[in-house]
Amino acid sequence: MSSPVSQIETANTVALSRPAGGTVADRLDFFVLLVSRAAASLFFLLTAAIVIHVVLRYVAGINLVWLEELHWQLYAFLATLGVASAAATDSHVRLDLLHPHFSPRTKALIELVGQGLFVLPLTGLIGWHGWLAVAQSFAIGERSVNEQGLPFTFIVKAALPLACGLISLAAIARLIRAVPLLWSPVLSDPVRRTDRRRGWSWLLAFGSAGVVSVLALAWAIGRVEPSYALVVLMFASFMAVLFSGFPIAFVLGGIAVVFIGVGYAADFVGYTLNVAHPGTKLYLGTAAGFVNRIYGGLLTKPELVALPMFIFMGLLLDRSGVAEQMMQAMQRLFGRVRGGLAISVVLIGIMLAASTGIVGASVVLLGLISLPVMLGQGYARPLAAGTVCAAGTLGILMPPSIMLVIMADQASVPVGDLFMGAVLPGVMLASLYLIYLLAVGLLAPEQAPLEPAEPLSVSVGVDLLVAILPALALIVVVLGSIFAGVATVTEASGIGAVGASLLAVGHWLRAGGIDEGKLSITTLAKEGWQTCIDAFQITGSIVGILIGATCFAFILRELGGDSLIRLGLESLPFGPYGVIGTILAVIFLLGFFLDWIEITIIVLPLVVGTVGQLDFGFVEPTAFQRPEDFAAARVTANTIWFCVLMAVCLQTSFLTPPVGFALFYLKGVAPPEVKLIDLYRGVVPFVGLQLLGLFLVLLLGGPLVLWLPRLVYGW
Repeated sequence: MSSPVSQIETANTVALSRPAGGTVADRLDFFVLLVSRAAASLFFLLTAAIVIHVVLRYVAGINLVWLEELHWQLYAFLATLGVASAAATDSHVRLDLLHPHFSPRTKALIELVGQGLFVLPLTGLIGWHGWLAVAQSFAIGERSVNEQGLPFTFIVKAALPLACGLISLAAIARLIRAVPLLWSPVLSDPVRRTDRRRGWSWLLAFGSAGVVSVLALAWAIGRVEPSYALVVLMFASFMAVLFSGFPIAFVLGGIAVVFIGVGYAADFVGYTLNVAHPGTKLYLGTAAGFVNRIYGGLLTKPELVALPMFIFMGLLLDRSGVAEQMMQAMQRLFGRVRGGLAISVVLIGIMLAASTGIVGASVVLLGLISLPVMLGQGYARPLAAGTVCAAGTLGILMPPSIMLVIMADQASVPVGDLFMGAVLPGVMLASLYLIYLLAVGLLAPEQAPLEPAEPLSVSVGVDLLVAILPALALIVVVLGSIFAGVATVTEASGIGAVGASLLAVGHWLRAGGIDEGKLSITTLAKEGWQTCIDAFQITGSIVGILIGATCFAFILRELGGDSLIRLGLESLPFGPYGVIGTILAVIFLLGFFLDWIEITIIVLPLVVGTVGQLDFGFVEPTAFQRPEDFAAARVTANTIWFCVLMAVCLQTSFLTPPVGFALFYLKGVAPPEVKLIDLYRGVVPFVGLQLLGLFLVLLLGGPLVLWLPRLVYGW
């Protein structure tokens, strides 16, 4: 599997090279990309709006409400049309465990069923009710609730039905391409036949295990409440379809639509399935509920505006070569230490994590700039590959992690609080990596040879300062402004995007150009636009899963899924720490098959309410005058601690097979001599270190995670 960035660039090249006068499917995709890609230019407008807002607010003391509202309105178009662009280029995240082994005919059948049963009904339902919301908003002249806010609210509400229409066109294009493959001749290549047999064998194995699990759960749940059996069926349906390899965003949303149909049928025959609200009909208002939750829960939240900004910042640092310059400077500094090259990789991983928060970009970049050098110096292949994978995954935990932004949204806690809570655990994990690498250098010197040492000199120190200080200053400005409460996360992300742009331009000027070519306004504009497109696609793939999970969670709650999970956790014969341990064990096992974003969006909202009410003694009642203040502080402290625990646990999902996305990211850019078995062997010690770190965070939750939040809030 190639890296996410390279996949997107390939998809962009293929999609945009299709002639406008080609087949019907090509014309549909061309139109979808033409319309949706226009929204990518909003990155520049959004960045400018944030910077102007910051200057006016902190320099001139002017706070323009309409300008602040413009941030999330621009984000709404960026996010929704990014989903459409990702659909047209097939850039949405899918579980590729079995899908690559299927024949073209089987893949075409999956496309037909998925697009026809999931995508088109989902986009049709949301698009129609979204259009009704736009018409109603226009009819009543809806505007901002703030007198100084923006008028014409119907314009931003139009983003959702517009995106649904474009996604529907992209789905029709994929249907047109899939139909002829159903009658294509079956390939007779023995390798292909073996590959297909392997795919079906895996599918049969997972399917059988799924059936046994569902039967066991149905038996257990049937002893509690018969209506909850539908919750189990919904989960089982999601897992079964997930392994088909269809895009996860549409699996989540499509399953929700299917169970709306189940609810409609039950209501039609007079059987109430709505456990959350007994006596009401399940299907009534659910489609409109989708629109309300997508608009109110995803598109109008100022905190999520930081998502595309941090992605843009990380990709720009990746493309500019800033990280490569830091790597070279670190190598010169640590050349006298055995294992110094591996230590440099971890330290650069910390810098990348704290400046980008994107795991895929960090792993690929570290793999490109460091893995060939480590192998050339004689490092053992497992050690070199494992170090790169582990260092790259620090981006999931170190602020400004994209995962922490999404966790904060799902858990309803301030993003800055999670950033503060994750700093010390992230540093602790990186320290464990460094201690391990130093130990390997001492105990197994043949695995980490000593590189030729360069004498320390003033030039080495100057090069190190030139490489490190600008990126370090960017980190301090972005995170420091958030921690100090000086700037919001949105404002800090805009500052970070501008700072990354200045770093990139400065690096290109010092290097003499881009790719050793002539630096000009044209080349700068080209690099900036390509970065916008990549960030646009990645944002769309993430927001697509958020939208699908919003629909899935809504129907699951209507069926009583959250009540079922709460009852299950409360009935465990353990104390509070036993409940946390059980949840983390489930998350760890899910990480073998699912990516962090699916686990975060599905599991976190279902368990965070129960976790918030447990008593771990993090907050003293005597510090508060009113009981309600103590209760609120306890919920906040518990939630921050649990989210950081979950983040550390999810970090292992990038390293654990069979999914292990970091492994496949690195394999896509690794030299041919690095085999997949080398990656598996290399990450085993780091998975053990992460589990040790998880235990330490569980044991030292108060002083380790909550030290900075306590310092700020005075708990």
